[in-house]
Amino acid sequence: MKPIVADTDDRRWQAVCERDTRADGQFVFAVLTTGICCRPSCRSRRAQRENVRFFADVAAAVAAGFRPCKRCQPDKDYPQQQRVDKVAQACRLLEQDAPLTLEALAGQLAMSPFHFHRFFNPSPA
Repeated sequence: MKPIVADTDDRRWQAVCERDTRADGQFVFAVLTTGICCRPSCRSRRAQRENVRFFADVAAAVAAGFRPCKRCQPDKDYPQQQRVDKVAQACRLLEQDAPLTLEALAGQLAMSPFHFHRFFNPSPA
């Protein structure tokens, strides 16, 4: 997926309106009325344009007095990287000699068996 060019506030706002995941990592937006900063792809209710400010990164938004969104967690690794890390950790556990049940393996990764199973059997897109 090719990243977008979000070099103006109008393009950034368009990315926010479209919840474009390609813009994640290029900037964050903050909402004056809530005091929260989010990724462009955040699924939270869209704010009014006049209440939105753009920042280069989460650190700049936090320095300006905003807190990271609890839904999209812009201060954390990107969801794709979290997924890769969990899968790699599961593979390392499976390479060990001790047999593991689904419940035990999920527990080692701090996940429920249901969510762990979904990692390896994602629904078709």
